[in-house]
Amino acid sequence: MLELLKDRTYIRYWLAVVASFLGDAITKITLIYVVATETSNPVLYVSLVVIAQLLPSGVLGAFVGPLADRFPARGLMVGSDLVRVALVLAMIPVRDSPLLLLVLILLTGIAKAFFETARITAIPLIVRGHSIPTAVALFQSTNHTLNLVGPALGGLLLAFGSVSAVFVIDAATFVVSAVLLGSMAVLREVPVPGPNSGRESYWKSLGTGISGVLAVPSLRFLAVILVPVMLVLGLFTTNLNSQLLSVFDLSAFNFGLAQAAFGAGCVIGALTGPPLVRRFSDRGLLIGSIVLFGVSLLLLAPTGWLRDSLGDQLGLSVVLAWCLVAGIGSGLFQVPVANTLISDLPEELRGRGVGLLNALMVNFTIVGVVLGGLAADLMGIAASIIVAGGLLLPAAAVLAAASVRNRNKTEAEAGVAS
Repeated sequence: MLELLKDRTYIRYWLAVVASFLGDAITKITLIYVVATETSNPVLYVSLVVIAQLLPSGVLGAFVGPLADRFPARGLMVGSDLVRVALVLAMIPVRDSPLLLLVLILLTGIAKAFFETARITAIPLIVRGHSIPTAVALFQSTNHTLNLVGPALGGLLLAFGSVSAVFVIDAATFVVSAVLLGSMAVLREVPVPGPNSGRESYWKSLGTGISGVLAVPSLRFLAVILVPVMLVLGLFTTNLNSQLLSVFDLSAFNFGLAQAAFGAGCVIGALTGPPLVRRFSDRGLLIGSIVLFGVSLLLLAPTGWLRDSLGDQLGLSVVLAWCLVAGIGSGLFQVPVANTLISDLPEELRGRGVGLLNALMVNFTIVGVVLGGLAADLMGIAASIIVAGGLLLPAAAVLAAASVRNRNKTEAEAGVAS
């Protein structure tokens, strides 16, 4: 990781992404604050804001892929940053109009879908000569850290400044990102064209990309494994805060500690990933991380019992330990996913593959978020999390059995051929 941090090209790219991610995190908390305090139905509008931020990546992710395979990453990323500058500044005069604000949030989400697809597609260009798993881990740990720091910084800015000033600062982070990315010559490289790609229409290129991605066994396996995990992750994301605030009845300070413990676990999981990738196969690590995440959710049952039995201080320690373990499982899972996606995608399909699998992840996360609310109403918040964790274990067992069967079949075919 130190070698990456000494690479000037990588450092510029990393700083640009940090600025852009920080802008996203600050914008998210600011928008939630605005609609929660300045609308007549805050619960409804907060939900709409979250959906508007996620939906474009899910709906449009796959459709951005063909463009990422045809145009340099620099244009897509810088263009996305500059568009978001204009959109964030446009939120200032319409902050009192929830519907117009939601339209701007949707447009910002569309711009982010372009940025994210190009960002992930460009990673092999940036880390040439370095370890892709290490770069992935650094990005993931940075993202988890910013998800903690960004809202806290946004809250401080809202406390000591005006909402308009916060939007201006948000816009400035995207300007910084655009300037840094625009100065990187490596991002100007035109993607390597595949056979007949120059003669394909956009829709033909999209179809070719989907079939090409699913023709790669490791990516087909990844697409299957993402479905149950993202459903559970969406459910868990929805019900974690309710579990901490409503069931465990944590104070504001202790709730912050619990969120920090979960974030720290995500960072630990991400940083643990690269040495494990070197020791185990991506597929094995994927299945192992799913088992760890599922077990961590099952541990909520004894966590609740111990918290009630041990009193406030020791009980809080148990809750923080549970949040840490759940964070490790969540953060570790993302490393082999990203490594498989970047390493196994054919270069000419990289944009379409990233767009397709990213859309798959986002869409099933959204479905999980919806199911999380329904499950919490039907069986209770804690029970919904525990049941979801329990469902991951048989899913992991089935996937492990299928993986072993496919490996044995491949070895048998190789033996016959020899």
